[in-house]
Amino acid sequence: MKQFCQSVLAIILTIAISVIGLRLYTCNNTSTVAPIIDQFNPLVKIVTLYTRTTENYKYKYPDGVTKIENFAYVQTCYTNKGEKRKVEYISFGKALEPNKFLKLTVKGQKVLGWEEIEKQELPEKIKPLLW
Repeated sequence: MKQFCQSVLAIILTIAISVIGLRLYTCNNTSTVAPIIDQFNPLVKIVTLYTRTTENYKYKYPDGVTKIENFAYVQTCYTNKGEKRKVEYISFGKALEPNKFLKLTVKGQKVLGWEEIEKQELPEKIKPLLW
């Protein structure tokens, strides 16, 4: 019985350390595996980030089916509290116009969606960081 309890405790500790360690690993990591890890990590919360678009995309690639060009951007984004985050997001079908403001919904590095917003819609704490 004692050995069984120790085994269960060891498994629980291993899982807890792995989940916490993976959260630390994926923070500001724009690799292809980071969004997959964050998508399933229960410790990673859904948050809103804000950024200002740039004309500099990281890479572009054709869609596998339609052959339309997609553009990937890696940018510094900010939370409502002004905390910095580095995130990669995709613009499907066309490059984004520079100097527009985006509101991104993310779970860690997994971008769930983004939308273009007006400067007035930015939280006051974010405006000086993006201007």
